[in-house]
Amino acid sequence: MWELHSFILYNILHMAKINHVLILHCWSEESLAHFALLANTENAFTQFEDLNTKIPLEDQLLSHNVRKLGVFMDSNCVQSESILQKGNDKKLFSQRYHWLIYDRLPGLSRMESLFREAQLFVDADVTYAIADAQSPSRTLFNVTLYDLHNKGRQLGGKLNVTVDQEIVCQGRECRVQRYLSDLHMRDRLQHRKSLTGMIMRATAAVNSLPLNTSQEKILTFMETRDQIHLDTYARLGYQSRQPLREMLDCRFEYIFRDRWTGDGNVTGGMIGDLITEAADLSIAPFIYSFDRALFIKPLTRFSIFRDVCMFRNPRSISAGLSATEFLQPFSAGVWLTFGLLLIVAGCMLWATFRMERLSEWKPSLLTSCLFSFGVGCIQGAWMTPRSTGGRMAFYALMLTSFLMYNYYTSIVVSKLLGQPAKSSIRTLQQLADSSLEVAIEPTPYTKVYVTTSDQPDVHSLYVNKVAGSRQSPDRIWMPTEAGVKRVRDNAGFVYIAGVATAYEFVRKHFLPHQICELNEIPLRDASNTHSVVLKTCPYAELFRLNELRMHETGIHFKHERYWMRTKLHCYQHNHSVAVGLEYATPLFILLLGSIVLCVGVLGLELLWHRHTALLH
Repeated sequence: MWELHSFILYNILHMAKINHVLILHCWSEESLAHFALLANTENAFTQFEDLNTKIPLEDQLLSHNVRKLGVFMDSNCVQSESILQKGNDKKLFSQRYHWLIYDRLPGLSRMESLFREAQLFVDADVTYAIADAQSPSRTLFNVTLYDLHNKGRQLGGKLNVTVDQEIVCQGRECRVQRYLSDLHMRDRLQHRKSLTGMIMRATAAVNSLPLNTSQEKILTFMETRDQIHLDTYARLGYQSRQPLREMLDCRFEYIFRDRWTGDGNVTGGMIGDLITEAADLSIAPFIYSFDRALFIKPLTRFSIFRDVCMFRNPRSISAGLSATEFLQPFSAGVWLTFGLLLIVAGCMLWATFRMERLSEWKPSLLTSCLFSFGVGCIQGAWMTPRSTGGRMAFYALMLTSFLMYNYYTSIVVSKLLGQPAKSSIRTLQQLADSSLEVAIEPTPYTKVYVTTSDQPDVHSLYVNKVAGSRQSPDRIWMPTEAGVKRVRDNAGFVYIAGVATAYEFVRKHFLPHQICELNEIPLRDASNTHSVVLKTCPYAELFRLNELRMHETGIHFKHERYWMRTKLHCYQHNHSVAVGLEYATPLFILLLGSIVLCVGVLGLELLWHRHTALLH
């Protein structure tokens, strides 16, 4: 019995590397005291339950918080079979438990009868130890270990029994006598990674075809690679799962739904199939959320997920009716300084002309200022000073005007060729309160989010633009291609869609410089989708390791790069800039105002001359 205690601690502490042990026994008090003393010297956390009593074990087996619990059970005790049945009903033969089951009786018949119909899965960690009744010495304790698992009883799998190794113990010392297979050379899942002959149940969401379509037609559609805006995530998931199926060496049986979830986040649709265990894995990915985290867990990153509100700036003439449009390159102080400089230069020219032309016609002060203004506008002058000092002053004025002109034109040109002005609407709430027309992509995940979200800005958008809209439903829920084309043709029209589907049509129908004019407002924060399984799924670790392998080798990235168009390239210098009326209108207004002013001044001059003629 003492050697058995050493073997238990050797297997759980050293082989399985677990420090928390639950002992289900029918031993004497003396044996129990010896084991407790031995476990204490090994720094093991132990708990004992006597199988001869009728103590429920739910708290010990189901409510533990340790990452993995080691459980030893003596199968020769009276209630051992009921404990195994309870573990079978509660699905306790999983990766959270390391079971060490000891049998004093030789032969495999008892082991097969106990576990033939048990709920063992591919992640089971069950070791069955059979003592060697023909030990060569009374001081030696020989035991043979068997590894038990089932790759999926619900999928047609059968009990797999693999002889592992022979352990010999003498006193407190235990060692491996010999290896009876190659299980010790690799991880357990490496030996069980092939699910040959199994049929995995996979659930998928298809919206482009009616659910009453034959499965053959649906599978043909899922294999196609054209029209990537149709069921993008579903077809990406289906095609990226084919290498997984080949790695597992199994077949998939598909369950097709028309949505990811039902009315809530954890009922109906694909997630309902996972939670009710009708399916083992989902083909399409999910966004991991708090309420879903109660039932499912993510395995690996699948793809990026973004919903945006895209639109072009509304270009109305009234938006450009600003007299300051051509004054913006310089500040008010610069314009004032330059104007004073022209007036001073005009006065200096007038004084110079008066000194140089004593007996000739001399321009007036107003004419001299007009000369100065013409030089400032790079128009030159038909009369220049004759003296060297006057000409030097005139050259200085022309050089200053030339520099000012270059600064001005360079700023104007850079503004025209620079990044197009973005809209002042930057948030979803501003969009909801604006007068812009809105249409939405009718994909299930976008439609459900817009209509059911409890976010204040999203709810306000739904109330103002959908529920309170007077437009027909077909103008609100608009197909992706039609919505993108309308954004291109109608500035100020807003289309809400996922980037994975909408960007394909933007790249197809927009000119490169038009892409630069797009404004985007996130409908929700960008996030990653994940491949998910039920929290209690026995294949979770096997799926995760294979999916990581596909990520490492670039297989998944190849599919994701083809199906996910999540970035637009802006080439803003590949076209001629056309100045529209929204920019030129202030110039024409200034010209029209100047003409009206000139005509008014001319009329005043005519009246003045007529008045003076009547007086004479």
